[in-house]
Amino acid sequence: MIFEDILLIYNSIRGAIFSTIFASFLALPLSYILVFKNFKGKSLIEFITILPLGLPPVITGYLLLIIFSPNYLIGATIYEITGSTIAFTWVAGSIAAAVVSFPLIIRSFQLGFSSVDKNIIYAAESLGMSKLLIFTKIILPISKRGIYAGLLICFARSISEFGATIVVAGNMPGSTQNLSTSIYSSIASLDTNSILRLSSYSAILAILSISIHNYLLSKLK
Repeated sequence: MIFEDILLIYNSIRGAIFSTIFASFLALPLSYILVFKNFKGKSLIEFITILPLGLPPVITGYLLLIIFSPNYLIGATIYEITGSTIAFTWVAGSIAAAVVSFPLIIRSFQLGFSSVDKNIIYAAESLGMSKLLIFTKIILPISKRGIYAGLLICFARSISEFGATIVVAGNMPGSTQNLSTSIYSSIASLDTNSILRLSSYSAILAILSISIHNYLLSKLK
């Protein structure tokens, strides 16, 4: 039982870390473009980025299940390259959690970038600084509170995700099963002891995530 519980905690943390990394790689450049650039279709992109927040996670998971199917372009490409489908793997579950969490992380990044005074950027450009140098030396340091907040919120949301994850990754013990899906199985089987034990693990992880979030933000004041 101890080994099984450790595996569930490991699967939850691993999935949340991967989700946060995946979401941040998409959110960082996209939020930069949305804040500092003006272009046609900007409102549509902003609408699409916030859409997962309004959709039931089960629907998000089902749409991803279709996308990952070998019958469609993305799923077929992955199948040709790897020889297997991504659906019903822990990676698929992590991607689903990243999609569900994406509106939270990109909004935090946007708030961080919005705190940058554009006059500072114009001054840096007039001094001949490259865009990369401006981004790494000026924009990122000023925006760090929003970026750290986004990363931690995304992690906390991902580690507790259930609806989209169970649809696209399933609930296979030793493979894709994590704390959230295991609690669901325990509820379905009316296993009170397991429900209480696994729920306490989830609560501890949630408290740790929020505590780290608050601690880091307090240090950035």
